[in-house]
Amino acid sequence: MKRILFLFLVFCSFLQMANAQQRTISGTVTSSVPGEGAMIGVSVSVKGTTLGVVTDINGRYSLAVPESVTALVFSYTGMKKQEVPIGGRSVIDVLMEPEILGLEEVVVTALGVSREKKAVGYAVQDIKNDVIERTGNTDLAGAIQGKIAGIQVKPSSGMPGASSQVVIRGARSFTGNNTPLYVVDGMPISSTADIESGTNGDFSLVGAGVSGSDISNRAVDLNPADIESVNVLKGQAAAALYGIRASNGVILITTKSGRNNKPGKPIISISHTSAFSQVSRTPDYQKTYAQGVGGLYVPNSSLSWGPRITDLPDDPVYGGNNQGHPGEFYVPQLAQGNVEDAWVTPQIFNNWDRYFRTGYSATNNANITQASENGHFAIGMSQTSQNGVALASGMKRWNGKAAAERKLDKNFSTGFSANFSRTDIDKLPTANDAALAGVLGAPLSYNLKDYPYQVPGDPYSQIYYRGGSWDNPYWSAEHTIFNEKTDRFFGNGYMNYSADLNDRMDLRVRYQLGADSYTTNFQDIFEYGHAGTTGMIDNYGITSFTVNSLLTVNYDWNISSDLLFNAMVGNEFDHRKAKTYSEHGEDFNFGGWAHIRNANIVNANESFNQNRTVGFFGSMSLQWRSLLFLGTTGRYDIVSTMPTNNRSFFYPSVALSFVVSELESVKNLDWLSFAKMRLSYAEVGQAGTYVKNYYDTPDYSGGWWTGSPVLYPIGGINSYVPNNIQYDPNLVPQNTKSYEIGADLKFFQNRLGVDYTFSRQNVVDQIFSVPLAGSTGIRALLMNGGQVHTVGHELVLYVTPLATKSMQWDFNVNFSKIDNYVDELAPGVESIFIGGFSTPQVRAGIGDTYPVIYGDSFMRNAQGKIVVEDDPSSPNYGFPKTGEPAVIGKVSPDFILGGGTNFSYKNWSLSALVDWKQGGQMYSGSNGLLDYYGLSERTEDRVSTFIFDGVKSDDTPNDIARGGPNDPYALQNLHTNVLTNIDEYYIFGSSFVKLRELSLRYSPVNKLFKKVGLGVTVFARNILLWTELPNLDPESSQGNTNMGGAFERFTVPQTTSYGFNLDLTF
Repeated sequence: MKRILFLFLVFCSFLQMANAQQRTISGTVTSSVPGEGAMIGVSVSVKGTTLGVVTDINGRYSLAVPESVTALVFSYTGMKKQEVPIGGRSVIDVLMEPEILGLEEVVVTALGVSREKKAVGYAVQDIKNDVIERTGNTDLAGAIQGKIAGIQVKPSSGMPGASSQVVIRGARSFTGNNTPLYVVDGMPISSTADIESGTNGDFSLVGAGVSGSDISNRAVDLNPADIESVNVLKGQAAAALYGIRASNGVILITTKSGRNNKPGKPIISISHTSAFSQVSRTPDYQKTYAQGVGGLYVPNSSLSWGPRITDLPDDPVYGGNNQGHPGEFYVPQLAQGNVEDAWVTPQIFNNWDRYFRTGYSATNNANITQASENGHFAIGMSQTSQNGVALASGMKRWNGKAAAERKLDKNFSTGFSANFSRTDIDKLPTANDAALAGVLGAPLSYNLKDYPYQVPGDPYSQIYYRGGSWDNPYWSAEHTIFNEKTDRFFGNGYMNYSADLNDRMDLRVRYQLGADSYTTNFQDIFEYGHAGTTGMIDNYGITSFTVNSLLTVNYDWNISSDLLFNAMVGNEFDHRKAKTYSEHGEDFNFGGWAHIRNANIVNANESFNQNRTVGFFGSMSLQWRSLLFLGTTGRYDIVSTMPTNNRSFFYPSVALSFVVSELESVKNLDWLSFAKMRLSYAEVGQAGTYVKNYYDTPDYSGGWWTGSPVLYPIGGINSYVPNNIQYDPNLVPQNTKSYEIGADLKFFQNRLGVDYTFSRQNVVDQIFSVPLAGSTGIRALLMNGGQVHTVGHELVLYVTPLATKSMQWDFNVNFSKIDNYVDELAPGVESIFIGGFSTPQVRAGIGDTYPVIYGDSFMRNAQGKIVVEDDPSSPNYGFPKTGEPAVIGKVSPDFILGGGTNFSYKNWSLSALVDWKQGGQMYSGSNGLLDYYGLSERTEDRVSTFIFDGVKSDDTPNDIARGGPNDPYALQNLHTNVLTNIDEYYIFGSSFVKLRELSLRYSPVNKLFKKVGLGVTVFARNILLWTELPNLDPESSQGNTNMGGAFERFTVPQTTSYGFNLDLTF
């Protein structure tokens, strides 16, 4: 017993000694970033030892440390490492602060290769998910607008699903594609519209997009909430490894996959976004004059050059003062609609504001992600529903996503990424087919909304304030259909192999097989009764399937402690099949069945095409210390869309990065955190579409005696004629040679950063159609010719003037100045047609910026002053004279600037984005209609005399006064007979400054939400606008073609949106 007691006392003494040598430290680690709270997975290590733990889900830790230890080290990716003295404390709580613009930032480059930003010899810029989702944008183009230097986003309208043209460093191709390549999780996907807006399914009508409906870009299928980050490869050197498809740059999209999760339990995220939208701008109407012409009330006229609205009761025909209805006037349309009392009191109706409704959009997202030591996965679903501000417009979109990766052993891993979407969009026809023109041009004396729009009992007989070729917009909302449905799947599966060959050499092999498949069906219906006709229907669509195979082999060799070498070789196979169809029907037998089988005149067409690109590529790079980085690439492409004798092409690039701040003489400068100079050169091509000359069945319009087209075969006999577009058998790809020089500078512990890039692109061998004489029997020859050069300046500025434990304030500015010039065209060709009307047009002309607006101009004297008609016998006496067709406007802006700020305090975060576009011009057909119809505010003064600013034929100032009591219809004559025929008069500056985004977010952190992340955001988009363009938002454009931004004509106006977002994470 004594022995047992002795041993027990010895054990206790040892235990006491052990306790005297160690102690336990515990605490909680939280983030200073508002809304993040407790931090899971923070590494807590004992300085000078291998001891350490990580924080749990509540940010807590507990660690036994020797008495001799003096400090703990806290570290976490993206946060500042902290060394905290222990002293006599047993509880140590730590607040982690984010690294501001970390020097070792990693960016995703071509083919998904991640590289340190300092090693990249060209301009790359990225934005993260929180910035993309901040204000609830339902399309990616709108989400990145104003946030990346060098990018211009050109939205077409305020309709849900409207197309947006995204251009990097300016448009450089005349008739080809100017859109960058989109790559999602390593899979190149289609992002453009397969059909040109306004062609109603006729795939041969290039440049004719001035009627019909806007066609959505296929980028609309992407769900912004699925996106983790967007990296933009701006220059040709950045994109060269993608070859012939990437001449316009690359937008790399990485979706959520769970890769960045800390190993542990699944993370479930649920969010809901609601937004309400209204038309952002109302035209300034005159408020005095009624429907009619020449001062007389004409109840079926489209014009508003009638009497004063207050004088309508005195009208000798329709006024009620002399017909037993004092103070009223007669409206024949009411009687036509069987309204008992067709006599009304004169008043002013703002038909524009009364037509548009409050739009609404709702998006619901659900995601689950998880990571483990051996892999990660993500599953997501989303549903978006939008009602547009215009009647009968809206969009529904369903998205599904799944991604996973798994380590099979220490060398092999495999994974996949799969995306599905279904998009259903209802749109309005625009331009020449726009019923919306009837809203814009409705007389203020006519109650468009409340007066009947169809004859009772006969829904196919319209009632309207005017006759002619336009529909009553309320009738159109019920009887006109412009629908676009798309089912789409894209994704890829891959296998990775990686091995350490020895302590200095690594080998990585990746094989990826992907697909992009979609079917889009369009249906455009003008019902029986459309614009006085018996209606028409267009059914058309496309089925596209692309398969992409990609193999890459990477070899890394640490030659010495100072010198690193990397090499990559690879092969890509891209094959696309597409089937298009179109059927057109006219002259329905009766109303109520808008079907092709109810049409008397039917045309149908079907085509099938496929193309293939096979690429072999390689790259080599050298790194000397962290000071000098040199990289080269080369790609050899074989394409099927070019002549058989000209199908293979080689494109090289070289890039150099010099990190000045790694020099010993610079390293110790306290005020300089980082400095890098970069230089690159590259060549990239863009293939055309070569078609062997072939014969086709003719399609002749009917003569005046039949009114119907002549269709072959006739009586069993067919006819063939040569295709009216011939292709040069020596066609070669358009080739872009570019170089850029840049500098990336950071100061004062990265509180201030400046990134500047100068770039120049020379684009040779443009592919375009050259018109031929009619006597040849051929309309045009598709050939090479012409050269364009682009000069660009980009500046990215970021400043963090304030950063404390509970508060941070960031500013960023993205500035772009891109100038494009046409240097030459084909021999004997001074300018070429890009798109538009008979006048005005969008053209490319030698010596001009690209593109330009070309149309009827004012006649001017040698000093550039407008010349007026000085012949007293002319009805246009004192009015401007029409000159020769000429360049009347340039489309490209002088510069674009986006400025953003984010201020966070504890759990609150306030963000704003201002977008400034300076310079550029556009043709406004809507303003032309307001003047022609006598509705614009500048047509209100019809009493005073006026003198048009100009000179007479002898160059003396114009002193010819028109208007006044003795010349009452002068203003009407000026607008309806003179200015309407001078396109230059309706060229306006398209400059604007917009408060693009404003958002306020609150993320509560308390006991109630200890295990649940909650965020509430309220936001607004397009709140304030300052612009040169009268009456309208200049961000309206005619379709999805290369003439985007040049024309505006009866498109659905842009909107101002207000909304909220609620998100939960647990």
